[in-house]
Amino acid sequence: MRRMIVLELALMICAISAVMPPSAIADSTTKRCGKTGRCYVIAKKEPRPSTPARRTGDLSPGSRADRQNAADESRVKEANKKFSAALAVYDRRLASYNRCLQTFDPSLNKTGCGSAPTPPDVPRLSSATFSGRGNQPTPTAGQAAAIAVARLQLPSIPPGIGPSPDINPWNMAAVGYPLWLWADGTTNVGPISDSVAGLSVSLEAEVSSLAFRMGDGNTVRCAGSGHPWTAAVQPGTKSPSCGYSYAKPSLPGRTYTVTAVANWAVTWTSNGQSGVINVPAVDTTELPVGELQVLVR
Repeated sequence: MRRMIVLELALMICAISAVMPPSAIADSTTKRCGKTGRCYVIAKKEPRPSTPARRTGDLSPGSRADRQNAADESRVKEANKKFSAALAVYDRRLASYNRCLQTFDPSLNKTGCGSAPTPPDVPRLSSATFSGRGNQPTPTAGQAAAIAVARLQLPSIPPGIGPSPDINPWNMAAVGYPLWLWADGTTNVGPISDSVAGLSVSLEAEVSSLAFRMGDGNTVRCAGSGHPWTAAVQPGTKSPSCGYSYAKPSLPGRTYTVTAVANWAVTWTSNGQSGVINVPAVDTTELPVGELQVLVR
């Protein structure tokens, strides 16, 4: 009896479903009836929305800016690397040039040391390859100082020699007579301000030492800039800081070429850092040296 009732109910549900319009059944379900008359409602799986594939060119504005910034940073890094390499080459050439100046003797080497090398320029990226979102290549404080010092026009300093041969009747220095040596010119320069690729550099220079190549094969090295000779000096008095006496004459018919090498100590300050760069300056003068004969009657 119970089975007959259940069967009748199932047949009634199937009959009703057959005459129901399609809209009566939810879109998300499916109704199936078996041979026994039982019907089942099966839920449909909703398909996941598909995400369209992103093409390389379909980047958001923020992503394009990030990629451009990364490209700018890479170009700046490469430019700084090349600049550092060029500056290292300049440093080596400058060191060689300075060594030549320290040892150059015009009486032995007529070719000289040539001209000082030129430092490389700080690179500036063009708008064709650089968007400007990042920083342009920037030197370090030490690199900026090296360039500023190379630009600095330090004066050459003629060698001061006293007493001068021009004030005695023989127009020459005498063998064995004490001569005073000094830097006959400006020995302090600055402070001077300069700017290198946006970095401010302050420079101040002072003659820290002197080297006199006397032309006879001897060299006199003195700290500081020496003491000038004056007419108030007692005859025959030796210099308190820097002097020389010739042992043999340059005459007849020639002079000694005296070469003065003034070593400038250039103190630089930039971006909270400081240091000292030594720069030699060379000048020469001609000095006739003879012997004075004393006649005894």
